[in-house]
Amino acid sequence: MPRPTPRSRAATIAVGAALLAGLTGCDWPDVSMSPGVSAAAAESAAESAVTDETPAAETATDGSTATEAAAATTEATRPAGDLDSGSLTRTLAAGDRTVVIDYWTADRASAWTAADDKTIQLAAHVEGGDADTEVLVTRFAATTDDGTTRTLAAEDRGEFALTPPFSYTTALSLPGTASTATSLTVSVQFDLLVETEPGSERYFRQTVLDALELPLLQEDPS
Repeated sequence: MPRPTPRSRAATIAVGAALLAGLTGCDWPDVSMSPGVSAAAAESAAESAVTDETPAAETATDGSTATEAAAATTEATRPAGDLDSGSLTRTLAAGDRTVVIDYWTADRASAWTAADDKTIQLAAHVEGGDADTEVLVTRFAATTDDGTTRTLAAEDRGEFALTPPFSYTTALSLPGTASTATSLTVSVQFDLLVETEPGSERYFRQTVLDALELPLLQEDPS
């Protein structure tokens, strides 16, 4: 085999240098991504994927977003009223006696609105104390308060026996109130004359107070 001459070695070196220079100026294909997809395009696609997933993470199980859930309003519930069951009994202290007041209505009190007329009946009697001591009702009054106006709904200044087995019974007819009213307070007052001792015909006065709270439904303005 002939030995390479200095001239042939120089030619070989020149060819190798040219090939190396050519390869250095070329871009090797990136085998880590699909052909034709640049690094900038890949980064943009990744950012888009993160953005697209964000609303899904904020979506509630019922399909509404967190913003919609926060903006949703709930209708206030009507509080319970004293006559929602149709009747109520109150026992009030009056010295060594108690005054028992029974309230009732034939209406559906839980459906009352401000505009409705309302009818309430009541009966009061005395329990306890000396049965021979005379007790009289000398004044009964009922007032209504709708938060704006206070009205005397009924007043009775007769003299009525309240000694058992007698009782004081009356009915209250309450007209409609201001349309903006959300509740109606009915206050009752009994002024009693109680005999100091049986047969003495000398009396002392006692006043008994009570109140009913009647929430009202709000009418649809439409």
